[in-house]
Amino acid sequence: MATASFRRVPSVAIVLPKFPAARPSAAHVAPRQPAVNVSVCRDDGSYAAGCQLKAGWRISRVELEELQSVEISVLWHTEGKGDEDLGVHHFQRYDRSDLERLPLNDRHEIQCVLPASPLSYQGHLMQIHWKIRVRVFLADGREIVAEQPFYLVTHQPDSNQELITDPVPFEDRPDPPQRRSLAAKLPSVISRLRGRRSQS
Repeated sequence: MATASFRRVPSVAIVLPKFPAARPSAAHVAPRQPAVNVSVCRDDGSYAAGCQLKAGWRISRVELEELQSVEISVLWHTEGKGDEDLGVHHFQRYDRSDLERLPLNDRHEIQCVLPASPLSYQGHLMQIHWKIRVRVFLADGREIVAEQPFYLVTHQPDSNQELITDPVPFEDRPDPPQRRSLAAKLPSVISRLRGRRSQS
């Protein structure tokens, strides 16, 4: 499957609460929604297959008591004709006890080694998308999802980084001894038989 050209994606995804145009009454004030920030370390959002993905996430506008858990996923999914597929490559969950040890306002790292496939693909009938998904579960039952897309591309090493191996001399190779065929053994067998007959 050949890769296609990709559009540039923002390196930061931010989910902010939506405020109503008119100020609601005190009896109908909507609960405050946290802001979830997901960012990648590369401006073009492209990562080579087999290399390490480095990203980060941050939650703000929320107190620790309001949080239940946070889930971090690195996944891919398909869009287009036919059934849609989804695969989770990396997953990490922070329960309430884990969040108590984390400074929420700080940036927390996401690191994983990316697989060799499936590569990002933009076709007419099907597309393959990679993304980082952060799901925040609140104590009141609400759920907030922030997603940051990125591209998984083929790894093209530089010309000065080509793999060079030293040749091994033939006599030093740890190859098992080769078995001789019957045709190769036949002359020596005949000569031995003739020697025995002459001795008798």
